[in-house]
Amino acid sequence: MLKTRTTLLVLTATLVMCFLLPSELAGQVIKVKGQGPPPWAPAHGYRAKTRHIYFPDLNIYFNLRKGVYIYLSAGIWKVSAGLPKSMKGTNLKTSVQIELDLDIDNPHKFNADHKTKYKVKIKTTGQPVKSSPGHGKGK
Repeated sequence: MLKTRTTLLVLTATLVMCFLLPSELAGQVIKVKGQGPPPWAPAHGYRAKTRHIYFPDLNIYFNLRKGVYIYLSAGIWKVSAGLPKSMKGTNLKTSVQIELDLDIDNPHKFNADHKTKYKVKIKTTGQPVKSSPGHGKGK
């Protein structure tokens, strides 16, 4: 008898909570700070196969799945949740972005190829310009 009352009480409380929940919150996904695409990511998003973004003018990578940057520092490839201090003022939204379809954790393994394939030339204004048109696929 007590078990039945408890079950009914819990069921009633659950139903009341469902009806009292404001309709504008129903079905809404609450975004946790630090999750989601980085601020420099395009509004339309990336292709489903894209795992890494390569920034040839900076020679750094961004792992979309893990949300980390991969960059060369003093001859050693490092992984960090943020840009290195030397690149803090860089606006990645205006940087050339190459979508790489590499299903590996270490895209820098092919860095020599990427530097050649996506070579950046400097205009007379000092702004980088990618020498090959369009977004490319990695190896």
